[in-house]
Amino acid sequence: MNIKKFLYTTTAVVLAVVALASPASAASTTSSHSFTDVGDRYAKAVDFLYAVELINGKSPTKFGTNDPLTRGDAAVILANTLFSTIENPKDAGFKDLNTRVRASVNALAEVGIVSGVTPTEFQPGAPLSRGAMAKFLSLAFELEEYQQQTPFSDVGGVFKPYIESLYGAQITAGKTPSTYGTHTQITRGEFANLLYKTIETTTDWLYYPEVADVKVTTVTSTTVTLTEPALADYTATEIADFLEFMVILEDGTEVPVEPTSFKLSADRLVLTIGHTKQNLTGKAGHFVVSDFDISFESPFNFKLK
Repeated sequence: MNIKKFLYTTTAVVLAVVALASPASAASTTSSHSFTDVGDRYAKAVDFLYAVELINGKSPTKFGTNDPLTRGDAAVILANTLFSTIENPKDAGFKDLNTRVRASVNALAEVGIVSGVTPTEFQPGAPLSRGAMAKFLSLAFELEEYQQQTPFSDVGGVFKPYIESLYGAQITAGKTPSTYGTHTQITRGEFANLLYKTIETTTDWLYYPEVADVKVTTVTSTTVTLTEPALADYTATEIADFLEFMVILEDGTEVPVEPTSFKLSADRLVLTIGHTKQNLTGKAGHFVVSDFDISFESPFNFKLK
């Protein structure tokens, strides 16, 4: 599974990237939350993650910045980041999951991001260690390519490659110059900072197509010209998945379009979509294509003369 590709196509991360167009301004001078226990060290991360609905507080006024983060809460936050919706994930076999965390844990386990403490126990109420946190983030964001030897004397065992990935990506510098704190509990504030830093660091590979022009060519086909060639490892269908299509008829009626076919030109600049379910014969209006930033319209008139 290409998690980099999958990650970006989810609604949650789309929201995150829109806000991260200028990472330094993701947290505005006016907080999006009403938490009274978030200091300057965590303000930017908490404000951003709360604004894009990836995290919640422990109460309307308390984030629980210095409280340990539980394994269950970490799973919910990661699932919010990776999935726009969770529908019937495969049961991972853990017998100790409550209804609040079950879908999130099962969905993450299904794609290999989290594992249990035993084959039948996830221990959602147990504090998350910094080592386990490194594993969660490294696998979720595919950070393996950043792996680099660390100066930490307490790094070893199953978490070693994941800690090295976070260190190599400059997401963490450790608890001290010589210790990472592998088995130390991570706080909610620390996790917010690390998740925010991970999202910020990995925006260099996040990709989405931008639309330059739209033209209705026949009653059942429309071309979408991109600003630059689509990346080579994306199919025409995957490119179309980033876009939204709609017909606005001349009387103002809005009709969502469900494309039935997709084709990219040889230079990967033009996407042709077929829409036989929305045949435009006898109709007039505008065909609208929206990317993540802007909408483009192409007028059409196929009314019988």
